[in-house]
Amino acid sequence: MQEYGTVKAIEGRRARVVIKRHAACGDCGACQVGREKMTMETLADNRLGASVGDNVLVSMEFVNVIAATSIMYGIPLLAFLLGCGLGYLAALQFALDTVLVPFFAGIAAIAAAYLGIKAADKRGLFHRKYEPVITEIVKA
Repeated sequence: MQEYGTVKAIEGRRARVVIKRHAACGDCGACQVGREKMTMETLADNRLGASVGDNVLVSMEFVNVIAATSIMYGIPLLAFLLGCGLGYLAALQFALDTVLVPFFAGIAAIAAAYLGIKAADKRGLFHRKYEPVITEIVKA
């Protein structure tokens, strides 16, 4: 995956890059709140030494895009299903509501999964491998 963007700030060895959405991006809304927001920001490895204001090409291998997506959506989905299953078993065991208990147990499991992913990311388990890289400084 390659996108063009502009360096907004330098944060150590990384650069905060503003990427403009293009027409081919689609209307799924995954990276925006409303139609008026046509940009997104990312932190990218700045091994080329881009400066604030530079136009850059940001790349990430497709395999890493899929893996990062699986982490952010797959793990919470599995946690939800596991939480619902365990909540259902607990509801049967203790004669509780077999709809609400599994639902809220699933929601709690999603929250725990996202907190776990965030903690793992802060420790650097995902950071380097799934981080976009500035591969070219584009001359205007």
